[in-house]
Amino acid sequence: MSLSRPRSLRRTTTLTTVAAVGLLGTGLLGTAQAAPPTSTTVTGTVKTASGTGVSGVKVNIKVGATTAVSATTSSTGAFSATVRTGTATVDLIGPTASATGLPQVWAFKNVGTSIVNNGVLTFTLPAASPETARVQRANVGVAGVPVVQCGAATSTADAAVVLVGSAAVAPTQDFTGATTNASGDVVINAFGDTNFGRLCGAYTQTVDGAATDFLARSGVKDTAAISGITLFAPPTVPQTGTIKDNLGNAKSGLTVAFRSAGGQVDSASAPTSTSGAFSCAIASGSVFARLNSRSLSSTVAPPTNIPRSFKATIDGTANGTTAWNVNLPATVRLDVKVINADGSPVENAVVRPVATGGYDAANPVVLVSGQPAAQINQQIYSDGLSNNLGITSVRLFPDTSLGSFTVPRTSVADSAGRRQSRPAQR
Repeated sequence: MSLSRPRSLRRTTTLTTVAAVGLLGTGLLGTAQAAPPTSTTVTGTVKTASGTGVSGVKVNIKVGATTAVSATTSSTGAFSATVRTGTATVDLIGPTASATGLPQVWAFKNVGTSIVNNGVLTFTLPAASPETARVQRANVGVAGVPVVQCGAATSTADAAVVLVGSAAVAPTQDFTGATTNASGDVVINAFGDTNFGRLCGAYTQTVDGAATDFLARSGVKDTAAISGITLFAPPTVPQTGTIKDNLGNAKSGLTVAFRSAGGQVDSASAPTSTSGAFSCAIASGSVFARLNSRSLSSTVAPPTNIPRSFKATIDGTANGTTAWNVNLPATVRLDVKVINADGSPVENAVVRPVATGGYDAANPVVLVSGQPAAQINQQIYSDGLSNNLGITSVRLFPDTSLGSFTVPRTSVADSAGRRQSRPAQR
């Protein structure tokens, strides 16, 4: 009898537990269940500093980790949205068609607030002011030039309070779709800003029948101190010249480009002709010139007496009447012998730079008489596959720093473990 009683008690305890689980499952024990989240309808307005409603503004309201709820302001700047209660952040994104007196593109992100029942949110945008940008050439306005911010990223303006009781946030703004009028002027609107970067105007000019694309740049704009911008587009002249190697042979197929007028005007680049000649339309005065050669294919014959890949940059002056006759320096031949770990030669190996596009340290050299020394960078790239002795050649300007190079591939017969190389200059 003493043994049966405990078994009976154990069965009773088990049944009681099951009954409790059933009560929870049917919701009879309501105190153990979380209350459902509550929601509320929020109304509000988006207005300018002068109190005018802004239509077409997208208002995104995000509470906690929930998906943001979107609403769009009406013609009076009013909006309404049903959201969960709790702490929220709001994004205000300007309309596609810019409102009068506001930047073409603008947004206020992560405006902090708290959503309550019957909440009303009033957003007041900071004051914006008109800024006039002028594109001119030889003191004459250039019409039809699109003016935008330089670079794809919008600038960050000073923080502004857009909701009373909320922390200040910084708006972003940029200026697209603005085109100069017949006088070369365009009016843009900007929020008060210590630095929204540079404005650019791209246009095409035809000189001697050749069309050249230019980019006019402003200085850094500070709307707190400057009320207007001039994108200086000076008159241009054709700068001519030739490029030859140290033996006097014309070098064709090299790329030549100039940037002039203190960095405000870029000319299009063009290859040198079969006679080594080039011509670029530039503004006279201070210029930055770049000469470039890049032929990294092992199937293309290497250029004669110059490296396969190099670039030279010259900070000089030009007047459009004195030709730039570029004389490249003499080169040396570097013989590279590729061997296996046992010392045997590796045939059909290719020698390349460790980093594709990584040039070695620049060395100064005078390329144009009367101009400052140029900075020349070059890449090690073999002129062909290694022969049966494992030797291939590299043509280089004399250089104190050749950088690092490797053997990325060999013939099929020598493909396993053949990545060692030893240079030997002859």
